[in-house]
Amino acid sequence: MTTKPSFHSDRPAEKDALGWSDFAENLARSLPLPEGSESLVVGIEGTWGSGKSTLIGFVKRSLLAQGNADPKASKPIVIEFNPWAMSDTFALDEELITQISVEIGNHSGVKFLKVAEDLLLYAGFVNDIKWTKYIPKPRTKLSERLLEAIGFVSQKVQENIKECLSEIDLGKRKSDVIAGLAALDRPLIIIIDDLDRLPPKEILLIIKTITTVLDFPRTLYLLAYDKSIVARALRSDNEEDGLRHLEKIVQAAYRIPAPSQPQLKKFAEEKISNLLTGLKITLRPFEEPLYEPAIDQVARLSRHTRDVVRTVNRLLLILPVICKEVNVADAIVFEALSQRFPKSRENLCPHCESILEEISILSHPSAEHLSPEEWNMWKMLAAKEKTQQGGNPLWSVFLPEDSEGQQVAEGACRFLFSPSQDTSAMDGLRIAAPGQMDRYLQCITIDGFLGAEKAYEIFSNSENLDAEKAHAILSDPEKLEQELSVSDGKELSLRLARLGIYIPSCSTLDREGCMEKLIDKSRSTVDFEASHTISEVMWKLLRHAACTLDEREKCFLNIVQKASVPVSGSIVCDVKKACDKNHPLLKDNAFLEESIRKWIERAREAMEGGLGGRSLHHVLHRLADLQNGSYAEVHALTSTMCETDNGLDNFLSGYYYLRKNDPRRTLYTPFYLIEDPEVLARRIEKYGSLMDHSWLVDILYELPPVPEWHLVISCENQRAQ
Repeated sequence: MTTKPSFHSDRPAEKDALGWSDFAENLARSLPLPEGSESLVVGIEGTWGSGKSTLIGFVKRSLLAQGNADPKASKPIVIEFNPWAMSDTFALDEELITQISVEIGNHSGVKFLKVAEDLLLYAGFVNDIKWTKYIPKPRTKLSERLLEAIGFVSQKVQENIKECLSEIDLGKRKSDVIAGLAALDRPLIIIIDDLDRLPPKEILLIIKTITTVLDFPRTLYLLAYDKSIVARALRSDNEEDGLRHLEKIVQAAYRIPAPSQPQLKKFAEEKISNLLTGLKITLRPFEEPLYEPAIDQVARLSRHTRDVVRTVNRLLLILPVICKEVNVADAIVFEALSQRFPKSRENLCPHCESILEEISILSHPSAEHLSPEEWNMWKMLAAKEKTQQGGNPLWSVFLPEDSEGQQVAEGACRFLFSPSQDTSAMDGLRIAAPGQMDRYLQCITIDGFLGAEKAYEIFSNSENLDAEKAHAILSDPEKLEQELSVSDGKELSLRLARLGIYIPSCSTLDREGCMEKLIDKSRSTVDFEASHTISEVMWKLLRHAACTLDEREKCFLNIVQKASVPVSGSIVCDVKKACDKNHPLLKDNAFLEESIRKWIERAREAMEGGLGGRSLHHVLHRLADLQNGSYAEVHALTSTMCETDNGLDNFLSGYYYLRKNDPRRTLYTPFYLIEDPEVLARRIEKYGSLMDHSWLVDILYELPPVPEWHLVISCENQRAQ
């Protein structure tokens, strides 16, 4: 029987992960006060989550261990009091006194019971004659609890105490308690944790009680608190005055330092490694190099071990769902970022599409399937928007406002979203690859579910996810053919896009079979957008992590020879760009050069055969790309083509998609195909054509003269490189 990892509670840690045991043991040795000592207050100071309760636990264990080894007479009486756990915070002083009395009275011997009784009587008179609460009548649960715990041995006191009120001397009562404690010959150590969780009035009440009412000799109070919170409670939010007052109250204070980065990294690595082992998740080759940097990011994002624990709890919920869909290292960092900065996550998620669009545009290899006109148009628009942001990435506007938070959040965002020159960005299921972030958020968003338990149940059932269906289609070419048997270009694009998300994570993928079906579909599809999506899916198939060089070359050759010219042109350019960046997609350059030559021959034949519209423009841009960015042949071809009305219509129809938007937003890119825009404008005006292209005339006249035109192209080519 195997057990799944369980969620980590927020209780104090039992195991010493930060090397605090030695300090706790040494402190425990010094806490029991010797005979004749005055009351003393010792503070353990730290922010929430810094580990105060954990350190208190280590001290308490050390005290008990040392007490067992020492002679009984010197063994301290250790009393633990957590005001946050009390049911009635308006009577915390009484609860504290009761707890001390109970712990003393629980020790065997009449003298312990007598001290407990004297303490209750003394405190009862001090607290506005509230002693009647302790008279053993079955009127309150507290009185029953007290009687059961320590009992009252003096029935006479119970019967006559009211009659003796006028004779009671509070000083004598306190002296009786002090004398009784001295007779016990046992130091008191009273531990009060979570003081900073109380409202200010209750904090002040506890402080006053231990410094004025319970300031007995040989009694040490060990308080755990956030220094700034208690200081504000002492002086009505005037923290500076409160700190000075706190210094008078606490005779010795020990500040818990923030864990060092090596400590947090070691702690995070241990917790996450145990989690992966428990979930039976083995890192894949493309995840292994990123794992240690991801742990570094978790350490930087964590202020203390509690942040790490909460991140691990988040991962326990989502890793079983997304481990096959998204890079595990990215999931680790994204959840650590979400844990530390939930507001940044809330702001990032709705805008992830534009953020990832910037990544794809600027330099992400998985976006290299874009046509030249789309590539340059989006690249320049993104660069313009980035300039407006002061040169910062788009995600920078969602960083936290404080400088420290910005620094650590920026490091995590660069890990997740910065453009990468590594071809593994898509094959490695990186969260920044197109489609992966969307898939990730689709899997982990639990809004609308009835709690985490229900969400975990849904996520853990693979039948509730789309991945199983997509993997089944990608593993069977016949099922893929059925899935793509639609004539509507928009619907075909949507289906292909959905399947493309699951290609990197499909371990049963039939790459060659799927490629054959896509090649067939490319020849029967006239819709430009659908052809574009087909090339995207082909590119993912070629770059699948399990694809061997031999298999890749075989598929690539089939694409060059059999796929539609626009689709095969995209793939050829993608492969060339990857090889230019030394990505080993093919065995040698000779094979690539021969493939490029074959495609150029097919492209020329297709243009002679009447290829038109956006597909024609796409092929012309690809032709220039494969001729080292030279548009010489392209300009010659377009000039000849536009000499006839049919050829002019065929060429200019490729610009019709611009009529829906302002063509000037393209920043000239689609017009690279025209050597002299003014000549073409006069050609349209003078000779006309079979279709109306007059809307283009003004735009063509506005384009730069030829010398400036070539300068624009040259500058953009340099930026692209």
